[in-house]
Amino acid sequence: MKNWLIAYQLNKWEIKESMVSILFTYLATIVFFAFFIKEMPSYLDNGTILFDLLFLLVFGASPLFPKPKRFETQHLQGNFLVSPIVLLQKQLPIQHDVITKGRILIHSVYTLPILLICLSGLYVMTPLQDILTIGSYISFATMWLSFSFYMGYIIPRLSIGARGFWTTNSGFSIVITVIVALVFLGLSFEYVLFENGIVYWTIMFAKESPLFSATVSIMLAFIGYRYWKYKMLKTLRTIMYS
Repeated sequence: MKNWLIAYQLNKWEIKESMVSILFTYLATIVFFAFFIKEMPSYLDNGTILFDLLFLLVFGASPLFPKPKRFETQHLQGNFLVSPIVLLQKQLPIQHDVITKGRILIHSVYTLPILLICLSGLYVMTPLQDILTIGSYISFATMWLSFSFYMGYIIPRLSIGARGFWTTNSGFSIVITVIVALVFLGLSFEYVLFENGIVYWTIMFAKESPLFSATVSIMLAFIGYRYWKYKMLKTLRTIMYS
């Protein structure tokens, strides 16, 4: 807990200076959820790959929305990808654990509050309230918030620093293209085999087994947190920052 408090004290000025970007991210997230609310009745009846893709995007990659340049993860020294604030903190007598917690804290500020608000609106303003009890919907929300942890934490991981071809603009474009293509193909096969998409099946899992679904999701979130924190600490110890 002490290191979390220190991380907050060290990074609260970044939150203050990034308020416009944070609000922009919140606004963009609200726009996506307005689409989800509008299309949810049609999705529950017929299902669309676009709906599933955008849902995955919002919970997995929403922190990729632009940040102020002095905080944004960017290329320095060719193929070295890092956040300037991490580069600065690495030169100071700050524990590595505090640096990693600071990046996770910033990630959470950009995502957690608005996702909680929008998930509440999704329940109140769509037919989901006729399908899921409040308890089951909490399980559904937990599944997707968990996903935003164990997948979305790649964003603070990259801010710690990375080197290699895949961190260049060309390499990053190739990686993103391959990931999107694989996700699209995976969703297409899912529709062919099961006639519905991933969001629909998480709704059904939450409805049929709310406690089990929530428990597994929380475990995955914890494992994801531990994994990405380990990777960040390892990077701070091993990568060359000069």
